[in-house]
Amino acid sequence: MLRGRANALLIGAAAGIMALGGSLCAFADTVISDIRITFRDCYDTEAGAVLEPSVTGGEGYRVDGLAWSAEPGTWQPGQAVTAKVTLSPETGYSFADGALPPEAVSGAMLEEARRETDGRVTVEASYVPVVQLGKTKHAGWSDDAKTMAVWDSVPYATAYQIRLYRGEGEYVTTLTMGGTSVDLSHYMPGQASYYFEVRATSQNSADAAFRRNGEYVASKAVLVESGGKQAAGRWFRRNDGYCYMDESGAAVSDGWRYIQGIWYYFDHDGFAVTGWRQINGKWYYMDSERRMQTGWLELDGKRYFADSTGAVAVGWYQASPAEWYYFYEDGSMASDVVIDGYQLGADGKRQ
Repeated sequence: MLRGRANALLIGAAAGIMALGGSLCAFADTVISDIRITFRDCYDTEAGAVLEPSVTGGEGYRVDGLAWSAEPGTWQPGQAVTAKVTLSPETGYSFADGALPPEAVSGAMLEEARRETDGRVTVEASYVPVVQLGKTKHAGWSDDAKTMAVWDSVPYATAYQIRLYRGEGEYVTTLTMGGTSVDLSHYMPGQASYYFEVRATSQNSADAAFRRNGEYVASKAVLVESGGKQAAGRWFRRNDGYCYMDESGAAVSDGWRYIQGIWYYFDHDGFAVTGWRQINGKWYYMDSERRMQTGWLELDGKRYFADSTGAVAVGWYQASPAEWYYFYEDGSMASDVVIDGYQLGADGKRQ
């Protein structure tokens, strides 16, 4: 009888263990093998301040901590800062072992990821701040002749775009410059009413990747009794090339010249150059009409990218906030290759 009772106890214990094992299996953690962190740019459309991005995780885990390598109030558009993101699994979830792929982070560049002893994951990523440029607080005229346009500076702007109008809205010209004043007398001949509008913008495409243009602010209209002198430069042909004589009658040479909205480069002999030209360590390309080229270039089966200053990109270059490319030392774009651990597609974009 004792033996029967002992057998019954053993059977009961075994049933209890089996039940417990079944319970453990039922409550095993769901393993998270696909971690995604998204950095989304945020813009201050009123004051033009640089804001922190929103940082979010995915299903089964949450962003439990976020620290920056620099105080957000000190950020500058286009200057990278490092984010340290702590991810915590929700109840019933745990992170899988293994390294994170670069594409696990979007809106920023993955630098490092590690699993902590408490089961959390710490991710470090490089984020580049962006900004919506604000509006100038004042736009007007400074001199007695009312041909000198002036405006207040806008934080984070690297250039300003000015559009001049005559009468009731007749467009005259557009200028882009780095300062906060410009003499428009060359564009204001004769007696007429003029006004301008100005907005904060970027000096080149590298700056523009992290700055949204501000809104235009218009000046009051003024009546110009006697306009300034109109630019009187002219092109002329010499031997097998083209040269340019400025309004003073002097031939242009040894440098850049902005003529009717287009940049040209003149050599030591005064000829406007064509083709490739290395200037101050950077490469530029002028077409057959001698005009400096910007943007994407398709030349001899290769792709190049020149920013708005005309300089050809070399190394890693961000053509837009979400698109990275790599360009070799000669400026040609890399494709279908792995560089610095990143796969580049057939279109050159980093995957």
